[in-house]
Amino acid sequence: MTIFSFFLLLAMISCTKEDDTLQEINAFSVIVTQNVEIPYVVTSKDEIVFDITISPNSDNKIKNAVLSLDGKELQSVSASSSNDITLKYTYKVMGNDIGKSLIFRLTVIDEEDHIVDKDFTIYVESAPADIDVIFPSGTPSEIKDDELVDFNITVVSENDLKYIKTFLNGEEITSLTKDIFNNPKEDIYKFSYQPTIADADKTLEFTIEIMDVMGNIQRQPYSLFIERSQEADFNAYFNVNIGAQRSPVAGPFFNASTGEVYVTEGSPAQSENIDLTTYYGSGAFHLTSPTFNNIANYIYTEALFGDDAMAKWPVRKRTFIKRIELSRVDFDFIHSSAQIEALYAESDIPESDTSLGLPDNGVILFKTASELYGVLYVKSRSANANTGYITVDVKVQK
Repeated sequence: MTIFSFFLLLAMISCTKEDDTLQEINAFSVIVTQNVEIPYVVTSKDEIVFDITISPNSDNKIKNAVLSLDGKELQSVSASSSNDITLKYTYKVMGNDIGKSLIFRLTVIDEEDHIVDKDFTIYVESAPADIDVIFPSGTPSEIKDDELVDFNITVVSENDLKYIKTFLNGEEITSLTKDIFNNPKEDIYKFSYQPTIADADKTLEFTIEIMDVMGNIQRQPYSLFIERSQEADFNAYFNVNIGAQRSPVAGPFFNASTGEVYVTEGSPAQSENIDLTTYYGSGAFHLTSPTFNNIANYIYTEALFGDDAMAKWPVRKRTFIKRIELSRVDFDFIHSSAQIEALYAESDIPESDTSLGLPDNGVILFKTASELYGVLYVKSRSANANTGYITVDVKVQK
């Protein structure tokens, strides 16, 4: 289950179960969960089923949600007493929709009339595409970041080809777009990609999209892992789940040296290895030093956790934290231990024992008791609740 975060005015197609966090600048934020997968392409004989649950991801109270198409309201649902919404609607595709991209808009409104929108773009083709996409044998599944991937893909279509495009994480690589064909029904399509430093240690998700002149679409995924060519002088931990105090899925205690996450049970024995702690409170997730007294006094207490309470820890190491603004691109381009330390040293943000409330895309710098510098990026959260967890990427000095 993958969660993608985005801000107001950024819309994207998604086909995962729990797929989106909608967020407005004023911090009105909700999580949109697709209970039924929404397709990216349909025919005129199909129905498009919306079965969506909207839950809070901020302190705001949801008022209602509206699903519309071309400005026409299709369904409006008010929030329940538990501050969530289940919206169900079935759209019957019509013949005059063929060749169109239907843009359904989900608008969520809170009690103070703040608004966030999400668009679902679904293309209507005349019939399922009769297009074969053949990758050559030996197509690489991984390369190093200083290597070039380059191979030919055979495309065979019943109808004349209109275009072939390649997308990386939903963004078109325009240099690979092709719309002129010597043979209109068959093509040898050249795929080529040179990784960047920011791609190292990641799996890149490409999509090869082919459309014929009838408007039918075929999409072929291609995954490529990028291995770092030179050993890094820092550790990188990706997609780490760190839980709130009642999360049944992930523990709340993080070891910055190893990337390990510990649960509350048995935590006193692990206390010398714990650099960051997590809890949910006041409508937000917080990352703190183990020395932050509020978590010992009010969160991980003996009344709630018995012998695993923080008061029972033989060691509580101090980690200094600075919450900063840093884009995902800038985080990805951090490629040395010196860069991480320089970010911390050059930031004029005061050191603290806590991050305060962290939104999606939030970033902290930290310095452990062992004087290891790190940077942590919040990618998403499972839910805004003390039973939820955040998913983070971390880079920390060795």
